[in-house]
Amino acid sequence: MTTPAPAAPAPGETAADQQRVVVPARAADPVLPDRFQEEVVLGGLDQPTAVDFGPAGEIFVADKAGVVRVWESPEAQPVQVVDLSTEVHNLYDRGLLGLAVDPGFPERPYLYVLYAYDHVLGSAEPAPRWGVPGVSYDDCPDPEDGGPGAEDMGCVASGRLSRLTLAKVPGGWRASGEKRVMLEGWCMQYPSHATGSLHVGPDGHLWASGGEGAHYLEVDRGQLGAPYWPGGNPCGDPAREGGSLRAQDVRTTGDPTGLSGAVVRIDLETGEGVPGNPFAGRAEENARRIVAYGMRNPFRFAFRPGTGGTDPEVYVGDVGQGGWEEINRLRPGGPAENFGWPCFEGPDRNAGFDPLDLPLCESLYRDGSAAQPFYAYPRTGAIAGESCPTGSASISGLQFGASATYPSAYRGALFFSDYSRQCIWVMGKRADGSPDPRSVRPFLEGAASPVELLTGPEGDLYYLSLGVDAQGYPAAGAGSLRRVRYVAGNRPPEARIESRTPVWGPSPLDVVLDASVSTDAEDDILGYRWDLDGDGEFDDADSPEVYTTVTGAEDVTVRVRVTDGNGGEDIGAIVLHPGDAGPPVLTIASPARDLRWAVGDRIPLAATATDPDGTEPTVTWSVALAHCPNDVCHTHPLQTAVPGDTLVRAPDHEHPSYLLVSATATDGRGLSTTESFRLDPRTVRLRFRTKPGGLPLSIAGVRRAKTWTGTFIVGSRVTVTAPKRHRRDRARFVFKRWSDGGRRTHTYVAPARPATLTAVYRRQKK
Repeated sequence: MTTPAPAAPAPGETAADQQRVVVPARAADPVLPDRFQEEVVLGGLDQPTAVDFGPAGEIFVADKAGVVRVWESPEAQPVQVVDLSTEVHNLYDRGLLGLAVDPGFPERPYLYVLYAYDHVLGSAEPAPRWGVPGVSYDDCPDPEDGGPGAEDMGCVASGRLSRLTLAKVPGGWRASGEKRVMLEGWCMQYPSHATGSLHVGPDGHLWASGGEGAHYLEVDRGQLGAPYWPGGNPCGDPAREGGSLRAQDVRTTGDPTGLSGAVVRIDLETGEGVPGNPFAGRAEENARRIVAYGMRNPFRFAFRPGTGGTDPEVYVGDVGQGGWEEINRLRPGGPAENFGWPCFEGPDRNAGFDPLDLPLCESLYRDGSAAQPFYAYPRTGAIAGESCPTGSASISGLQFGASATYPSAYRGALFFSDYSRQCIWVMGKRADGSPDPRSVRPFLEGAASPVELLTGPEGDLYYLSLGVDAQGYPAAGAGSLRRVRYVAGNRPPEARIESRTPVWGPSPLDVVLDASVSTDAEDDILGYRWDLDGDGEFDDADSPEVYTTVTGAEDVTVRVRVTDGNGGEDIGAIVLHPGDAGPPVLTIASPARDLRWAVGDRIPLAATATDPDGTEPTVTWSVALAHCPNDVCHTHPLQTAVPGDTLVRAPDHEHPSYLLVSATATDGRGLSTTESFRLDPRTVRLRFRTKPGGLPLSIAGVRRAKTWTGTFIVGSRVTVTAPKRHRRDRARFVFKRWSDGGRRTHTYVAPARPATLTAVYRRQKK
């Protein structure tokens, strides 16, 4: 397997670190069952979010910002297929997240893309509504700048599914300019729970998913924010179907049906709903497209092999909020499956919505029609038999095993991944071949930030790594496509190169390179053959360590082929930079490392850089929010590679959370210096109680049975709900008021100083 050469030393390395170039850092070493091994197929990717294979082995990869590239083979150079960044809203979890190659490719030269469209439903204004053309990372203007604010009123956008027509060019494919919009929907107010997956099913139809676009922390029933768009609310009636309730919109009448929180099946040519869909008889076109609904964020889904025909069996991974991650099973041949969000989460009623007595939920509780998840695992707990980190969760991929080389227990089994827990599990099969929820076990512990699972041309399991460094910082060029192989016989070695001397310096540049750090699973004696002159022939040296001199002022890629004597081999590579005086010197002007922030604070990011060669380096900033329940962190990108001085607005999130900030200075040769640091928030202790004491409350969507004290970030918004009535020890109590004067359900903003919030009840007379 050829490991693609990095274009430059990895972000986050100091000048001394750049003397060593090895495989990119990851959160943990992978742990796989015996004789399975993971390998990087494509490296150096910037936040890849979707991938699909063409029939000739082409690899199409989409990045979050909206650029699609194609590799004709893993060893080939990529060709840019299309740049949709102007109309893609790349903010927080929004971006280009779905990609599918037409099954008739290349005779049908179509590529389908699903993304957050920087456009307001019903508006005549073209994209971009919020972003800036030419800037890959978009924003949501703050209220101080006359905008709605990402977490205040929210930048309303939509989901778009388009078909691109491709033309053959040397080395790959390129969009011809002909683009057909198949569907626009999935209204999104807040910057999470955006679009999800896109696949052509075994039935020959297009399947797509999208979230409900509600606030990801609060109990959002449509009460948050205020209209920030002309001509009414494009997301539906907030009194009945606002916020998370958009996932139940198909159950309401009298207004257009939205697609939020739903999976759709549409015709490849027309974009219309398929005649066999559950609501095919409805007059409203979006209803005819829906095959399942009532989900918070159905991010990824997969088709069970052998269940094709007109109604394949589909398994959907739905990202939870406070309690459960779900795998939902649907069969579109019957009535539409309603998986209950936000009235239910996992197997239980949702503690945040149950006390609100909302008509859409109450009717669902009464008739019992909500479908239970096929499988659910707790967001803060462990799955039996695994040692993956716990504390948070976000299901990020599903795929069925298809490789003929895998042992029979894995063929047809259901694999699923979790981005936050950096783990991939496998669910075994029943006697009839269907997945068995009782047989879940770990498959790959220490997966590198997986955001999609798929099957390769040969049937092996692949996964797409979004790309963060070992500390969780978003890292440019750290994304990758990885393959998991099963090797029944000899396992090939893993080739690596370390440089014992700097990889930059005056030309001619003398370097000492060492490949003895290469490894072999069976401890075979390894052989080494070097290509030092870049002619593609491994005939320049045969020792583990070599001394070589490179001249000129162009980058030079040196490779080594490592063999194990039993037919196994691997190739490692390193890039040398003769004639370069070294990486830039980076100086951070702001923020100060001891800055403490509150929600909504505007934090200035400023830095300068100088280059020893006299050129002017570019400086970019990346910011992510790390959320660390139970001391296990996962990250949410806020800004990615934003050029020049900028601002970041401190987001609202649960505690414990902090900001990860990275500044990178890059010279014209690609050498870079990165400084990364964390900024912690200001926090406050808040106490929630009832009078009389001991009655239950819902705090931030979690039921608390008695007085409770928690830590919150100053300025964060907390949804508090007091039940309308409660019965205890034969006494009946009726809600009277909150001590802050708020309604029975309202948003409480965490103050700067400790406080107590009390729900006052009166005892009801008999």
